[in-house]
Amino acid sequence: MMITMDKIDKRIIYELDKNARIPDTKLAKIVGRSKESVRYRIKKLQEEEIIKGFTIWIDLPRLGYSSAKLYLKISNKPEQKKQMIQELKNEKRLFWLGTADGAWDFGLTYFVKNNNEFFELKNKLFSKYKELILESKTASIVSINYCDRKDLYETDLGWNTMFETQQFIKLDKIETKILKELMKNARVNITEIARKYNVTTDIIRNRIKKMEQEKIILRYKVVTDHHKLGKEFFKTFLYFKNLSKKDETKLIEYTLRQPKIIHFVRQISPWDVELEIMCDNYLEYNKIISNLTEEFSDIINKVETAIMYEDHVFPSKKLIFEE
Repeated sequence: MMITMDKIDKRIIYELDKNARIPDTKLAKIVGRSKESVRYRIKKLQEEEIIKGFTIWIDLPRLGYSSAKLYLKISNKPEQKKQMIQELKNEKRLFWLGTADGAWDFGLTYFVKNNNEFFELKNKLFSKYKELILESKTASIVSINYCDRKDLYETDLGWNTMFETQQFIKLDKIETKILKELMKNARVNITEIARKYNVTTDIIRNRIKKMEQEKIILRYKVVTDHHKLGKEFFKTFLYFKNLSKKDETKLIEYTLRQPKIIHFVRQISPWDVELEIMCDNYLEYNKIISNLTEEFSDIINKVETAIMYEDHVFPSKKLIFEE
């Protein structure tokens, strides 16, 4: 159910999505309201479950991980589907879980140390749910372009890129603990983390700064319910006849000018490009895709769509990085 929000609420969500750790005083100045008013609005947005929480984006390839994606078509067996979703939500290596209607039913992104680890995860899943899984497609992320939520507040800021550079940065124990706490609540006070792990606030502050500089921590994000925001979330899969570097650059520039396109994903997969689009309704989405296919009619071969129902990043936050 959509809940009515004014421009101030939308701007607050936009700013929290840019930086969930923004001080209330700074946020109040941006939206032109008092600190108390901003706090009240955030609390109200949480009570209405428009805001579901606060988390962080981690650039996991910098920690030596690679991505492995599965897109599944599932047979209509409600109880087995429910059991499968619950099991997946308890998998510590699962970065993303999405349920949808259209091109596929389940989307999964694992972060693994090597191909053998993914092979074992996939085999275990397929063996247990062989009667449920009808079809599968595999992909590996090359990079993700992301931008600020222009569907909430108009901005001219460009794409940022993540998951592009693989490194092998080693976290120490306190850094791992900090990431786990920020994953659960990106707005947690550093004194709370320091008290919990019996270290000084300076240690926590310096470790966080170090991980930001190393681009391990990319962003402090708000988690929202797109349905209650009055949005429909679509994934679009573009197949090209031939995607040259020149055409790809033109496509990236074109999508950046479209405020409803929030992610541009390059990956090794049966399709060439994946777009994530946040719209007010299907008619708006259809217009965006019609304009896109007209603009690139000479190279686009096929378009597939999935309408997202659920969208979970690190559904098993408590287990991340546990050995």
